[in-house]
Amino acid sequence: MIRAWAVLGGILLLLTPGGAVAQTRDDSLADRPMATRQELEAATQRAGASELAVRIKTRLTEGDFRRGDRIALMVQAEPALTDTFVVGSQRDLMLPAPTVGSLSLKGVLRSELDGKLSEYVNRFRTNAVVRAQPLIRLSIQGEVARAGVYSVPADGRLADALMAAGGTTQFAKPNKMSIERNGHRVWEGASTEIDLDALNLRDGDQIVVDTKRPGTGTDNLRVAALLISIAGGLYGLSRVIK
Repeated sequence: MIRAWAVLGGILLLLTPGGAVAQTRDDSLADRPMATRQELEAATQRAGASELAVRIKTRLTEGDFRRGDRIALMVQAEPALTDTFVVGSQRDLMLPAPTVGSLSLKGVLRSELDGKLSEYVNRFRTNAVVRAQPLIRLSIQGEVARAGVYSVPADGRLADALMAAGGTTQFAKPNKMSIERNGHRVWEGASTEIDLDALNLRDGDQIVVDTKRPGTGTDNLRVAALLISIAGGLYGLSRVIK
């Protein structure tokens, strides 16, 4: 009997971490840029009546697009429709001729954008070849050629984001990059081939490429503190001599 309870306890211990991991993955999935409707609906069912379920349902209802979001559109043989367009105040997209009117993006997920825009453009141009990419704005800092804020494809790779800033400099640490959100580090790693979607990047996140320059970063702060200390000591000494 005791042995049976021990076996049961061992099984429960094995199952418990799995449940915790599943919950963590669903929580991450709720904010993943390119999550599909099917994935989100399945996560909602697993979440039951939790706050996570409410958050996912809100995303499914409201969609991913807000005023000011940017979309890269390419329509073969249609130069006017091959450009970057901005989502309007009503979560709509107004495209030039041959389209007419506007396309509402309320309730549309990033993962659904390509199909949605392909269907829309084909109302005006039969058999049009359409490619639509949702863009996210990222601040790219540190050892890159042109630090700044860039709009990059949400389904791209970390390497694509770095190339938007002109690539890394010769002083970049190849094995040291980080992602910061609201002043907190949320990821640190080395691979530039990882997908932005897998990193759960959001508008406003900051990618920082670390440096191998001597005397930078925390070293500068230490030097500054030392100089201030020396200056204070010299001032105090001068007062004593007087």
